[in-house]
Amino acid sequence: MPDAAYQELAKLWEAVFGEQPPVVAEPGLTARILVSCLPPAEPYSFVAKDED
Repeated sequence: MPDAAYQELAKLWEAVFGEQPPVVAEPGLTARILVSCLPPAEPYSFVAKDED
């Protein structure tokens, strides 16, 4: 039975690729594959409520 980290990564994998991961892999390897396939995130910024 995969550990909790793998289960969470498998859910993300399914959301990205539309299917369960084809093999059970180490969570670190699964995370590296996902990071390499996902588009870069937009830069985040924080704006104080009074700055709007």
